[in-house]
Amino acid sequence: MRRSRSLLVLGAAIVATSTVGAPAANADNGPAFRDCSAFVTGFDPDFVQLLGATVTPQGTLTVPPSRNQVQVEASESSDPGDNLGGVTLKVTVSSPHVRSLTRSGADVGKVVLTVPLAGSGTGKTYTIDWAATFDNGNHACPSPTTPDNTSPSPFVIKVQ
Repeated sequence: MRRSRSLLVLGAAIVATSTVGAPAANADNGPAFRDCSAFVTGFDPDFVQLLGATVTPQGTLTVPPSRNQVQVEASESSDPGDNLGGVTLKVTVSSPHVRSLTRSGADVGKVVLTVPLAGSGTGKTYTIDWAATFDNGNHACPSPTTPDNTSPSPFVIKVQ
């Protein structure tokens, strides 16, 4: 009887702690990061991130003239099971006096695209527009269901 009661108490404790999840991870938008959490901040913390540029103390993005490319990553959250969803990413890089270029890709868990910075020279500015879908196409970002990114929010990089 005592053993049964102990097992019952232990089982109840396990059930109680398993239903109380850890707080959802989230990160605010920043110069090189876009929070694509769905519905409410922190739920399904998918994201898009620019790699290869430096964030200045003023919050702008820069690259040296020697850098001729950056990368953009779209990634599912690391939540168990969610990181197995399909991700698509489309980026378009544009700059005055340079032909725009679009790249796209799809994969499971995350997609990383290399974005060329054609004609890189000091003072040049590049705008990288992006659009991603997560959860096998069921969650678009930007969209009305991504509170921190309801409309496009491109990355803007200056060569310095």
